[in-house]
Amino acid sequence: MKRRLFSILSIAVVLAMLLAACGQKATPAPTEPPKAEATKAEPTKAPESSPAKLRVWIQWGDNPQQVQELFDKYTAISGVKVEVTAPLEDDKILPALTGSEPPDILVLSGGDLVKSYAKESLVDELSAAIQTGNLDMNDFYPAPMAQCQQGGKLYCLPWGTDLYALFWNKDLFEAAGLDPEKPPQTMEELVEYADKLTVIEDGKLKQIGFIPDLSWSHSDLYVRMFGGFWYSDDGAKLTVNSQAMLDSLTWQQQFYEKYGYEDVLEFSSGFGEYNSPDHPFMAGQVAMYVDGEWIAGPNYISSLKPELNYGVAPFPPPAAHPERAGTIVNQGTVVVIPSGAKDKMASAKLLAWMMSPDIVAEEFCRNANLPTSKKAAENPCFNINPKFKIFVDLMASKNAYAVITTPLSLELNDALGQAEEEVLHTGADAKEKLDAIQKEFEPKFQESMK
Repeated sequence: MKRRLFSILSIAVVLAMLLAACGQKATPAPTEPPKAEATKAEPTKAPESSPAKLRVWIQWGDNPQQVQELFDKYTAISGVKVEVTAPLEDDKILPALTGSEPPDILVLSGGDLVKSYAKESLVDELSAAIQTGNLDMNDFYPAPMAQCQQGGKLYCLPWGTDLYALFWNKDLFEAAGLDPEKPPQTMEELVEYADKLTVIEDGKLKQIGFIPDLSWSHSDLYVRMFGGFWYSDDGAKLTVNSQAMLDSLTWQQQFYEKYGYEDVLEFSSGFGEYNSPDHPFMAGQVAMYVDGEWIAGPNYISSLKPELNYGVAPFPPPAAHPERAGTIVNQGTVVVIPSGAKDKMASAKLLAWMMSPDIVAEEFCRNANLPTSKKAAENPCFNINPKFKIFVDLMASKNAYAVITTPLSLELNDALGQAEEEVLHTGADAKEKLDAIQKEFEPKFQESMK
């Protein structure tokens, strides 16, 4: 599920609705996957006390019929009908959580807002649900789980996840005199390669080696490579103007500064659509870029541009820090139980079924996303495609992180996104921008963490 880390949503509207919620809370894959077994649970007929129907709302969903068919399997083993609504419009989520008829299960594209919802008591802490469902918490990869944790509490569970790696065009490497089978091994070497892979004709860019924010921000990955984040690792401090943040932005800025901010923006304005063979990487306009595992799945390059000769590798670390090799940042689908859900026991049972390895494998093999279950990751469908397997292997990296979220995430991410755009696209001073955000948000952060 594609994500954009620095949100461009209307922050004022969302925050205003969250504040209003305080007084309005409801009262209490690469290949076609093997089919999950339809029955391992009893009874096949629902007890008299079971709800007639459970409602699952999903924020994403390119194929709603497929998702409904998946949940029909729960009906087959439980006798409880499940009604799926997908894809769910963003502006429907908060009114549902604050109203009297929330869904029984809510599936979000990412965990950015979960702690804000939790702060307003709009979603449940899941200890009771985990116990009811007898979930094996050791089966979850730690990194995607981290985005759901606030102190010792869990407010969501990760259902599927995304991470990012480096894609490179082997034919363009060969044309530039580079070894097509050897991607850059350090961030410094990536800069050198990008220069050799950039083609300028008659004063105009015809091909560019690397654009750091194509097709959206990847600052979460870069700042981790420089050894930090915009929060401390425990989420207790705001570190927006740290050295790692400054290094991340200035490293990215050079790719625009070197070839001219306006020239790079003019060149990129002619790029084709993301979901098309005219995507700049598939069209040979960009030689290297960062993207997610789904690009190596069956519905992107292999179907849109099957002749493309390309490779995938973990993003390289700084030369001075080889121990950071394999650094990744996880973020993706999470599941919450709304506080106003009518039958918490029924919601917990459905949640446990969703998190079972068979179901995780079936859903995310089919959608070419990564499983959050270690047992699900053993399914052969995740390992057939060597390029996709690179992402699967990275899930177990010792340098796997989650995007740290707090109740302030949405508002802060919007400010960071604006600053990043100004630094990368106009040459604004990175330190000045980061210092201003730190000063503005420090008191807000302290208040939000109370």
